[in-house]
Amino acid sequence: MENQASRDIAYMQMALNLAKLGEGTTSPNPMVGAVIVKDGIVLGKGWHKKAGLPHAEPEAISDVAEEQKSELKGATIYVTLEPCCHTNKRTPPCAHELLKHGFARVVVACLDPNPQVAGNGIKILEAAGIECKVGVLEEESKELNRIFFKSMQSNLPFVHLKLAQTLDGKLSTMTGDSKWITDESARKMVHAFRKRYDGVMVGRKTLNNDDPSLNIRFGLDDSGKIPYRIVMGSISKMDPLSKVFNDQHTKKTIIVTTGADYQSAPDDVVKFFTEKQIRIVFAKCENNEIVIEDAMAQLKAIGVQSILVEGGGMLASTILKKQLADKMTIFVAPKILGNGIGYYDEQLDSMADALNFKNVEVKNIGSQAMFEIDTRS
Repeated sequence: MENQASRDIAYMQMALNLAKLGEGTTSPNPMVGAVIVKDGIVLGKGWHKKAGLPHAEPEAISDVAEEQKSELKGATIYVTLEPCCHTNKRTPPCAHELLKHGFARVVVACLDPNPQVAGNGIKILEAAGIECKVGVLEEESKELNRIFFKSMQSNLPFVHLKLAQTLDGKLSTMTGDSKWITDESARKMVHAFRKRYDGVMVGRKTLNNDDPSLNIRFGLDDSGKIPYRIVMGSISKMDPLSKVFNDQHTKKTIIVTTGADYQSAPDDVVKFFTEKQIRIVFAKCENNEIVIEDAMAQLKAIGVQSILVEGGGMLASTILKKQLADKMTIFVAPKILGNGIGYYDEQLDSMADALNFKNVEVKNIGSQAMFEIDTRS
């Protein structure tokens, strides 16, 4: 049994490594990998490559050589997420595909949190007499698909807050100049982050000051992905010459504002954004400010399951106050700016009231330190 348990772990790790190859391209689906084994021989491997394409299980089955297809009967398949069993999607249910080929054993890392699956895939397999084992490298699988799990369990998107600051906590000079706090190695890492998420968000001031493209560059393989470019703030105050309003991907640009702001905007501004086919998302307003929780819920409702928030200071401060970040990455560059713009504007009287994060990793990236913070505890 011990040898079987260690083999199960080894093959599941192989499946997890395959699943990671789908990073950034499977949304709204999870990343899933599968490995087919019989008599200690790997017959086939596969992973879910892109939403709308075959899932990991049929990919692994297709990977099996024709002369070995008969070996599928009685084989074991390792899958990083419970095989799906519902038909409310573009691909056929994987549990039935496994039944068709006569697998003897199915090893699963974790159950699917989708209410349409949620253990039912396993029940179908077990009812057909297939041995099922669930929980091999379960935590690793859940961590890999944190975005998908949150999407199934919350009406809010997964939020990753990214900040770049000086040693004295400044995001920019008083004039708004922030190019560049960090070096190229950190900026390249941020572009890699962009591929992981459905959308990249900035505030209106960052849009006007930096005119960011919010795409994936630095020679990275973007797999053809253009994340949604999300700008939050008053449309009347946004620079119409900004790149995200004038490139060939304007259908991937979203403005989050309030109904009152939109109604008070000049006709030529409304006409400009309408002609550019830029989507406007309306959030609730309180005290003349966008209600950030409602803005995030509205974005989730239109299919934006995950967001990388890149700036600026006011947006970051609001997200911190409302505790909306699931993950934070803060680059700290060895620079001192003096008077400049920070990002957390609360005035606290006691050190005990400070935001205190416990799940923190610190790495050296080029010339700066990178703090990776998991806000779950």
